[in-house]
Amino acid sequence: MSARSHEEMQQELGKCLGTTLNRLQNIWDEIGILDEQRRERTDVVFLHLRNLLEEMVKEEESLKTNLLRNVETYGADMLKLSKELAVQPYEPPDGISILQLEKELRTKVDIMQKEKHNRLKTLKKLREQDQHVCDILCTTPYYIPSGTVPSEEELNSLREHIASLEEEREKRHTVFLNTKKEIAAILEALDQCPNTSFEKDIINEEEEAFLLSKENMAALKDLHQDLSQKKQDAQDLVEKLNEQLFWLWDRLVIPQEERSAFKEANKGIKPKVIQAIRDEIARCEQLKLQNIQRFVEGIRTELSNWWDKCFYSKEKREEFTAFNDDNFTEELLEQHDVELSKVRNYYEENKALLDRVHKWQEMWCELKVFEKKAADPNRFHNNRGGALLQEEKQRKKIEKQLPKVEQEVKTAIQQWETEHSKQFLVGGVEFVDYIEQQWEIHRLEKEREKLERHQRNAKVTEEEMIFGSKPATPSAKRRFLLTPSKTPNSKMRKLNDTTKTPRSTTLIGGTVFPSPAGLPPKSAGKTMSSKTPRRLRPTQQRMQRKVLGENTQQNVVGDQSNIFSHTTLSAGGGVRGIHNASTVSIGSTITYQDFARGLGHKTRPNCRSSVIPKPCPKATYL
Repeated sequence: MSARSHEEMQQELGKCLGTTLNRLQNIWDEIGILDEQRRERTDVVFLHLRNLLEEMVKEEESLKTNLLRNVETYGADMLKLSKELAVQPYEPPDGISILQLEKELRTKVDIMQKEKHNRLKTLKKLREQDQHVCDILCTTPYYIPSGTVPSEEELNSLREHIASLEEEREKRHTVFLNTKKEIAAILEALDQCPNTSFEKDIINEEEEAFLLSKENMAALKDLHQDLSQKKQDAQDLVEKLNEQLFWLWDRLVIPQEERSAFKEANKGIKPKVIQAIRDEIARCEQLKLQNIQRFVEGIRTELSNWWDKCFYSKEKREEFTAFNDDNFTEELLEQHDVELSKVRNYYEENKALLDRVHKWQEMWCELKVFEKKAADPNRFHNNRGGALLQEEKQRKKIEKQLPKVEQEVKTAIQQWETEHSKQFLVGGVEFVDYIEQQWEIHRLEKEREKLERHQRNAKVTEEEMIFGSKPATPSAKRRFLLTPSKTPNSKMRKLNDTTKTPRSTTLIGGTVFPSPAGLPPKSAGKTMSSKTPRRLRPTQQRMQRKVLGENTQQNVVGDQSNIFSHTTLSAGGGVRGIHNASTVSIGSTITYQDFARGLGHKTRPNCRSSVIPKPCPKATYL
């Protein structure tokens, strides 16, 4: 307290004391208190004032003492809490009063005590969680010394530890649930009940009661592997038995209804199903002995298919002499079984390489099919949806891929021959020779087809020269052309014109017969324009056919210009009186007038021709 404040306090107290004494004097005067009594009373007043001040001083001194004691106590508590909480102790600033120091220390101690309480409470909760998870996983809890306050780092480490344990528990629990379901399904599939106490604990007890320890999880894994292996063994056995049974069924030609009924009644891998399949196999084996011939013939068919898959040559197939043996015995059947197993094993051992050869063979066959389609003249009539374009793209794609596949097969065969130190034969020869054989066979086939086509065209040309060609007009259009309701005058004039050469066709009985010698079309001498439709432009095949027809005609008639010799056409469109048509000559021909005279209404009442043109005696028909 400053000196000024102290003087002011004294003045205030003096003024208050003087005012009080004046009032007491006035009261005493009014009452009539004597001086003696006034002195006594004044002494009592001063005594009370003195005692009051002393009490006040004592109280303040006691307050000071308490504050100092609190400062000491709080200081000690603060040091202890700072050590327990692993924090720096509080350092009060210099020059503060005892009261402020006590307040600061009390506040800090309260905060640190709350922090300690919260940490201990959190530690207790985390320990309970840790203990629960550790009990399930059968692991050791996280270690924190007893009687100490954990630091924030320790609490965070404990939280991370618990989180990792929870994650591991969830993982193990998921594995346990899935494995439990699989084990239950396997036991049911095997028609087996839990035998050991561990299996009973897994299947029968509650899921939460199972301890997810490392030992239990390892035992659970081993149990699952053992049961899975048993299931796989049972499945392999059933598959093997079914394969044997199906093979017997195919050989015995068992009806499909009987097969389906047996399959429906014997599904799964239970012991009773396996026993039922074995019984059925035994029954079929008895029937097999009674039907050896049928079995041998079935194996021979299957053996031929496997030989084709393995590209066996004719010589190698003939090495199995039992294939043509007709003495059907058990020994013969066993020989066929051994040969079939041998070929199957050869295919399985070289499946990758044989599949490559088959791929080349398929592409080769596709290429030949495309070449055959390209040589078909009628393919342009079915070009719907751009089929020809797609076909050409596919053909080019195969032509591009075939050499690559061929090279891949050659490389694979070379590698195989290096590993096995022997040759890999396809059809009894090396793959390169096999390809050359295929090309040579293809070339011979094309030459044979070309020769057959030439012979067929020559025959058609010869028949057309003798009997006349068939009309190319569709039936509906031909019917319209043959029976017109009205004939235009221009056409009538052309038909009645005797100065022009008659038409090359004659209508008899609704059938169009070409004249023995028709005039060439007017456009024969013209050059084909670019506007001519593609289907009417001359192609290589049409030109070959034309040349072939001319050559055939020259071979048939020599240097003559007519081939008809004393030929009579019937009303029904037939030909009568052909005398040795293969030896027709120009000396045996008749004039067109004689030929047209035979087509009159009187001589041919069934003739439907509307107009018969008059012949031109000077015309020459080629």
